[in-house]
Amino acid sequence: MEDLEKRINTVIAKTKVHKDTFAIPALIKILNSELQKNPDEDTTREELVLLFVEKATEALAASPIYSDALVRELYRSVLDTAVSSGIQKAAILEDLLFQTLRKPSDPDKSKRKKQKDARQRIFHAALEEFSEKGFHATTIDSIAERAGIAKGTVYRYFSTKEGLFNALKESTISEFVELARKDLSTEEDILKIIESVIRMYLSFFESNSAFFKVIIQEHKEFGREFSEKFISELILGLPGLKRRCWKASRSGRLKQMNYFTVFYGIIGFLNGVIQKWLHEGAEGSLIHEIETVKEVLFYGFVVQKESEKISSLKVVS
Repeated sequence: MEDLEKRINTVIAKTKVHKDTFAIPALIKILNSELQKNPDEDTTREELVLLFVEKATEALAASPIYSDALVRELYRSVLDTAVSSGIQKAAILEDLLFQTLRKPSDPDKSKRKKQKDARQRIFHAALEEFSEKGFHATTIDSIAERAGIAKGTVYRYFSTKEGLFNALKESTISEFVELARKDLSTEEDILKIIESVIRMYLSFFESNSAFFKVIIQEHKEFGREFSEKFISELILGLPGLKRRCWKASRSGRLKQMNYFTVFYGIIGFLNGVIQKWLHEGAEGSLIHEIETVKEVLFYGFVVQKESEKISSLKVVS
């Protein structure tokens, strides 16, 4: 298995930080090639997959490209590959893979911690610069100066300002989705899920108002992309979300419609609430807005009798 480990290390070593997701297809190609070989008498296909995960995780843990988001993507891809190759007991395999990936072996803990600390310092400095000056007025030089590190160190992790900003967005989205996954993965009531997402979204961006301010400032260039990415990652992070929506619509609790559009609208409404809060000086807590948000999103803001009048009006051409 030395060849397997060597091939994995080669792929990860050649992957640049701002193109970290490029590593996944290359790693899965290695796994596929191993699964297509003649089976080893001493190694089952399930064991081969788990060995691959172990070696890939060790290599990622020791590299600058390591992130929770990348690990989750590797996990999904490995699981899909294993199942499509005919490996049975996918549920057991999923548990084993998850445990392995969430607790990676780290052969050089101090080195990885130093790399992680450097990335966090860069992220923190970049966020402050973007928030104060805007994306276009910020430079790598100013980020490095604020972070108190050499400009070359920033370029070691991010080759462009755009790459740094994209990594910052990915990190923020992943942090939120991970919180949602932990809290909502077993919840079945779709209205409780939506209510919890509303509460978590407002609370999260109250604590991360500088990042949200950047998204608002650069809305024309990044706002729509951020919303679409956020919703897509949330749906991936809560794999039963579509099923719960379908179940609720079949039972009559939800109307039948395109729920991606619905979630997009909810996020847009919440963004407006946060933007208003920022415009007013971020006074008070966004949590106080939850009941109003729920009332409008779930029931509208027109009383029943007036609603009936509106629905009965005819448009005169």
